[in-house]
Amino acid sequence: MENKLKEHLLEIAKKITDDTRLEDVYQQLSLLADIEESEKEEAAGQTLTHEEVISKSGEWLK
Repeated sequence: MENKLKEHLLEIAKKITDDTRLEDVYQQLSLLADIEESEKEEAAGQTLTHEEVISKSGEWLK
């Protein structure tokens, strides 16, 4: 995780401009963390297929 954090921070740092706000950096880091978490869930088989989402969304919207 520590190496991944460093990678994310370096990636973000490359994109910083004079107009970049700290909030922008937080948002980008949060997005990268969410993507990483999603990839872990997918690798562990903890995702739903499109069909499962459609089926379950009917239950969720009741």
